[in-house]
Amino acid sequence: MHKVIGSLCFAAAFLACAGVAEAHHSFAAFFDSEKTRTITGKVTKFLFVNPHGTIELDVKGANGKTEAWRIETNAPVLLRRLGWTKESISYGQTITVVGWPARDGANYLRLQRATDEAGKQIGRSMATGDQQ
Repeated sequence: MHKVIGSLCFAAAFLACAGVAEAHHSFAAFFDSEKTRTITGKVTKFLFVNPHGTIELDVKGANGKTEAWRIETNAPVLLRRLGWTKESISYGQTITVVGWPARDGANYLRLQRATDEAGKQIGRSMATGDQQ
């Protein structure tokens, strides 16, 4: 009986961890480190959560239509080391983001750096960790 319960506990723990592992992915699999893209838009969401923070922006496209963009950041523990807080970005704020684009062409970036409307950098750069 103890072996059965132990086996069930192990299986449950394994399955729970599998979902977390699937959510975390390789940078190189999703983003092109040879290119950068700059976008400016209004913040619709800022999640300061693990495994990666997320910024969502409404960006006016070349055709004048609004496009939804998703920007992936580092984990909150790393963001804090770079001077970020939960309050670094606010809903409705206009920001400019420079990031590595998604390989598949989706409206998805990995954050290098962000600036506010006045051009002031938010935190330090994800690319180098240095203030730019």
